[in-house]
Amino acid sequence: MDEAIMGALYLGVDVGTSSVKLTCIDEGGKVVATASEAYECSEPHPGWREINPETWWIAICSACSLLGEKVDLSLIKGVGATGQMHTTVLIDADGVPTCPAIMWNDQRTIDAVFTEKQWALSAGYPRVASFLSTGVPAINLAWIAKNNPEGLSKSEVFLSVSDWIALKFGGRAGTDYCGASTTGLYDNERQAWIGEVCEHFGIPESLLPVVEPSDAVIGTVVERASSETGIPAGAMIVRGTGDNPAAAICTGCLLEGVPTISLGTSGVLMYSSEGVDLPAVGKPVLFKWGNTLKTQIQLSIRSCGGAKEWWYGQILSSESYDLEDKAVEDPFYDMRELMFYPHLSGEKVLHGCPSVRGAFLGLDLDTTRSELERALMEGTAYALRELKESVDHSEEWRSIRLVGGGAKNDFWAQTLSNVLGVDMVRMESSGAGQGTALLALSASCGQNLTAVAAGVCRKLDSIEKNDRAHELYDARFSRYMRIFEALQIIYELNCA
Repeated sequence: MDEAIMGALYLGVDVGTSSVKLTCIDEGGKVVATASEAYECSEPHPGWREINPETWWIAICSACSLLGEKVDLSLIKGVGATGQMHTTVLIDADGVPTCPAIMWNDQRTIDAVFTEKQWALSAGYPRVASFLSTGVPAINLAWIAKNNPEGLSKSEVFLSVSDWIALKFGGRAGTDYCGASTTGLYDNERQAWIGEVCEHFGIPESLLPVVEPSDAVIGTVVERASSETGIPAGAMIVRGTGDNPAAAICTGCLLEGVPTISLGTSGVLMYSSEGVDLPAVGKPVLFKWGNTLKTQIQLSIRSCGGAKEWWYGQILSSESYDLEDKAVEDPFYDMRELMFYPHLSGEKVLHGCPSVRGAFLGLDLDTTRSELERALMEGTAYALRELKESVDHSEEWRSIRLVGGGAKNDFWAQTLSNVLGVDMVRMESSGAGQGTALLALSASCGQNLTAVAAGVCRKLDSIEKNDRAHELYDARFSRYMRIFEALQIIYELNCA
C-alpha cells in the first residue's frame, strides 16, 4: 500500500463487457491506483448474451479488495459509476434484478429490428427508428414484455449498468441524460420520455427512471455496501454516466469538442456540440453536468478490440498481442488481396445490416498468421474510416485523439492514421473510470467539471500519417467498400 497518499481519493467504477476496472484518483485528478477483475456473461442460446447483474457486484467487491492493497480505501470520499451502454437491467422495489440483464451485444432481437424501425417511421418517429437496433433498451424491453411478462410485472424500474451499480452502493434509482437518450424511448429535443413509443413496446411508464445530470449527488455509500467493498460508509455517490461520455471527459472530446476514437471492445468515433444536436448520421448522446448540456455524437463498429480478442482467444489461443513477423509492419508490405471485415456482430450504424458477419477475403496458401492479424487491424481501420467520412465536416479534422486499450498498439495506431489520413494524438487518459471519478471529484469540491478535467487532459504522443501509405490505402479502401456492398447482399440472401 502506498502510505504516501494522505489526501482525499475518488473512485471510478467502470463495468466493461468482460471485466470491471476500478480507477482511484487524488484531489488533482491524477490516477493513483487501478484494479480490475474479469467476469463472464452467459450465452444460453446462439446470439444471446445476458448476465446476472450480481456478477458485476461480485467482481467489484473482488477488485476493491485488490485496490485496498494499493491505497487506503478509507480515504475515498466519492464514488462514480460508468459502464457499457444499452445493457438493460430490470429491478424490483428492493433493487433486486427480476431477470437477467440483456447485454448491449445481444442478438436475440435481430428479427424484430426491421419491423420496429418501419413502425417508428410510419408513426412519425424517425429519430427513434435510427436508434433501434439489437441490444438497445427499447428492443430489449419489448422482448422481455413479450417473452417474460412475469419478470416485467415484478419490475419497479429499468436501469443502465452504471445506474444499477450506483444503486447497489446506496444511491437512489434513476438514470442520467446519456442513459435516457440512448434507450430509443426518449425525445432529446423535449428531454422527455415518449409515451406512445413506450406503449407500443409494451413498456409501462411506471418503469421509466427519473433523469438527472451525471454529477448529481444521489446518496452516500450504505453500511452493507461498505462492508462488502471496503469503501467507507458515507462516501458520496454521483449519478454517473455511460462509458463513452465518461472516457470523453478525459480526452477533450466532450468538453472541448475534439474528435476522438476509442479502440475498445467496440470501435467508437466521437465528437460533440453545444446543446441538443440531431445530426444526419450518428447517435446523439446527451450529457449534462450542472446546468450545462452537450450532445456527444457517436458512430461505432461493434467489433474492434473484440475482433482482436476473438483472434487471439478463439483462434490462436495466445495471450501475446505482438506480430510474429515484424516485416509485416512495413506499411508497403505486399498484403496481396487479403482483407478483413470486422462486423462479427453485425453492422447497425450506417447500413443497418445486423445479419452481416465478419470475413477474411483473399486467403491463399502463403497467408501467414501475422498477415491475418495485420488484415484484422486494417479492416477495423477501414470501418472507422467509413464512419469518419459519413460525418459532414470531418474533412476539416487534421487530427483525431486516440484512447482505449487498442491505442497502446503502435502498429494499429499508425495503421489507423495512414488509413484515415489524419494524425493520431494518443492521450494519457485512463479511460471511463477516470472520467466518472472526475464527476465525483467535481461534485465533491464544487468545481466546474471543465476546470477539473482540464488538468488531466494530457497528450501522450502524436503519430503522423505517412502520405505514401495513405495513397496506397485510398485504393484499398475503395476496394473494401465495393466488396462490402456484395457481402451485405450475400448475408441478406443467406438469412432469407
